[in-house]
Amino acid sequence: MSSKSGPPGDIDCGIVRPVNTVMGDCLGDAGALLAARLERASLDDNARQPKPLHPQHGAYHHG
Repeated sequence: MSSKSGPPGDIDCGIVRPVNTVMGDCLGDAGALLAARLERASLDDNARQPKPLHPQHGAYHHG
């Protein structure tokens, strides 16, 4: 068994390459999902949505 290990973040380290691949795939998927969602929504759509009459639970209440 080889004990080849470089400094932290070294691309030759056995775990760095697979982690970088998985993280890159994940970021690519997240970007595609966000782009698809933004295609379906617009600022006009958001402005037309009804606003809640009462603050959300956990919001600061006066009095």
